[in-house]
Amino acid sequence: MVETGVRTSVPGWTQWTHSTQWARWTVVAAVVGALLGVGWALLVPPRHVGVLGDGRAAVLTGESLHRFDAVALFALVTAAAGVVGAAAMWRAGQGTPRRALGIVASAAVGSVSAAGVGLGLAAWRYPDAADAAAGTVVALAPDLATPMAVLPGPLAAAVTLVVLVAFAPDDTDDDTDTAGADGPEGDDDGPGKDDGPVSPAA
Repeated sequence: MVETGVRTSVPGWTQWTHSTQWARWTVVAAVVGALLGVGWALLVPPRHVGVLGDGRAAVLTGESLHRFDAVALFALVTAAAGVVGAAAMWRAGQGTPRRALGIVASAAVGSVSAAGVGLGLAAWRYPDAADAAAGTVVALAPDLATPMAVLPGPLAAAVTLVVLVAFAPDDTDDDTDTAGADGPEGDDDGPGKDDGPVSPAA
């Protein structure tokens, strides 16, 4: 039996390899998102309110702005992670539509992970103030106010992929130029072409 040296790929094995690779990327995205959520929970400022009693509280002057700070900081860190992660994953392998979809999905997983871990840690840091005595000032755990806060991460990843594809070099132009430069040399009919031996009668 003669071995030709050409290794054929088994479809089942290739599919399993791709699935394993995407599983690893998804796990990495979830872990990175969890770390971003921890950083967000530690950096975002809480909202301080004055307890009025009977379950009522009044937000102190200027403290309502911290609600915007929480959403803006979360959107910033997840969008930055989406840009960096999308660029790294896109250049790590062959760019295909399926790969682009997987990158955006991984960015969404990372954003959801960041939101879950961040909100959970924030709630643990700032316990419920329902039992606080009237007249006291308590800190409320920061929140994201809207589920739409998880969208900047995957959106940033999608925009990054569009930019990478738009500015990617076109290999077809290089192949055309190479083919033109290395084409057959027998088409030159100029004066310098050797037409064979000259007849003695000439």
